[in-house]
Amino acid sequence: MATNLAFWDELCGSRAARQLGVTDASPTSLATFDRWFFGFYPYLARHISFERLRGKRVLEVGLGYSSVSQRLAESDAIYSGLDIAMGPVEMVRHRLRQIGVSCDVRQGSVLECPWPDGSFDHVVAIGCYHHTGDLARAIAETRRVLRPGGGATIMVYSAYSWRRWRRWPGATARALVAELRGHAAEATTAAQRAAYDRNTKGEAAPETVFTSARALRRMMADWSHVRITRENMDGGRIPRRWLLPIGRLVGLDLYITARR
Repeated sequence: MATNLAFWDELCGSRAARQLGVTDASPTSLATFDRWFFGFYPYLARHISFERLRGKRVLEVGLGYSSVSQRLAESDAIYSGLDIAMGPVEMVRHRLRQIGVSCDVRQGSVLECPWPDGSFDHVVAIGCYHHTGDLARAIAETRRVLRPGGGATIMVYSAYSWRRWRRWPGATARALVAELRGHAAEATTAAQRAAYDRNTKGEAAPETVFTSARALRRMMADWSHVRITRENMDGGRIPRRWLLPIGRLVGLDLYITARR
């Protein structure tokens, strides 16, 4: 947990921010980052129904540069946030002060979520749970803090994306065989983790797991509704906009829309 906390204290997205020339947290600089962020992930609005969350009690887990956080708050959701590291917590608080929105944003782990049962109408967790060290427990805690009938939007990394088959075919095949046999997959390597998340020093995230729709459905057997789709694609020199439709088939990420 300590290594995770130290790694994620640097805001997720800091490398992109540097490339964009974003060097401060002024409204203009953050708006520049947000335009890039929602342009790079144009499908987010399909999975997070911002307008439908107006007046709803929403918890976001994993805050990063807080683009989603601000969009949720601007959509008039009753916003709360949680992150293992203080850097992202401070960024959300800073952003929401700038737009005059009060919030309950805490440092802590979703594995021991610091809110009581049934506190929220919706939970949003984009790109966080695969870094917690216990994906199943993170999902269970999400269900616990939701009211009956409450919803969740969760993104985790796909074990069988095109990227993984292309770069690590042997490891990906072994993971598939292990899953079909009911065994645990081998641990991820630093190179595999770095291909998804690196800090500005080039260091890989200390904890990353890749999972499948099959495994997620087992973890979420006690939810009343679970829908899983794929998104996101990379391809070197090929324009990203051409690749994103293919991401619906073999994309890097699994998006879960679920209801307790």
